[in-house]
Amino acid sequence: MSIKTSAPTRTRLADQPGSENSAHPLLEAPLVGQALGVDAKLDWLMTPAEQVGMLYLLNQLRPKVAIEIGTRFGGSLQVLSRYSDKVYSLDIDPEVTKRLHGRFSNVEYLTGPSDEVLPGLLDRLQADEAELSFALVDGDHSTEGVRKDIDALLKYTPRVPMYIVMHDSFHGVCRDGLKAADWAGCPYVHAVELDFVPGIVNPFPASLGQLWGGLALGVLKPEPRSGPLEITEWSKLTYELANAAYEASLREPLLPRVVKRIKQRLGGER
Repeated sequence: MSIKTSAPTRTRLADQPGSENSAHPLLEAPLVGQALGVDAKLDWLMTPAEQVGMLYLLNQLRPKVAIEIGTRFGGSLQVLSRYSDKVYSLDIDPEVTKRLHGRFSNVEYLTGPSDEVLPGLLDRLQADEAELSFALVDGDHSTEGVRKDIDALLKYTPRVPMYIVMHDSFHGVCRDGLKAADWAGCPYVHAVELDFVPGIVNPFPASLGQLWGGLALGVLKPEPRSGPLEITEWSKLTYELANAAYEASLREPLLPRVVKRIKQRLGGER
């Protein structure tokens, strides 16, 4: 499979706690906020659709063991902790442990680059015959970083069905990392969908027009698959059209193009 290397990682959907991107009125609505059970003080940098997708999977799986790669402010960790017996939180930032200390009794914090910390953790879980059934990949947002995290997880032999969720699958460099991972080389991988929850064209000024968000999903089972593996992309056309529009906006600013089109429609310019 040919992989096109995208531009360097751009500004994320939200970079500061309490930003306009992290809160959503739905969280205060009946049923939705209650079902998510989130703490408004913990920024959860996912869209409502992504949050509901995460909640659904965790509610169905009720993992005995789960891993989160990239914890940051603890938004998604609070839901992982709620539905899992044991969670391992991996983050390169030592402030994460201090920031969330004492908040989740079933979480073990591991600090350091995931490509150094994750393999050792997986070896330990494998030796303990742990029933790892959920992993969230949301750490290093580079093509190589995403690929390494996934390939490390794919070396784990699952004892129960295992779901790997990957955030920001709509962002070019992350999507390239997802495609570069050795999914087919792992006999326990039964399905990979890059657009389990599609991403968005970012509406916020700091990264207007950029593609972010989205959840990819990989499903592993204890028994080997039969036949070849197909990586599916239900929102491939949406992604490609939105990405092409964004690349075009870099070459020609959006406002002048809009003005030009208006003039063309009015017959004042050809």
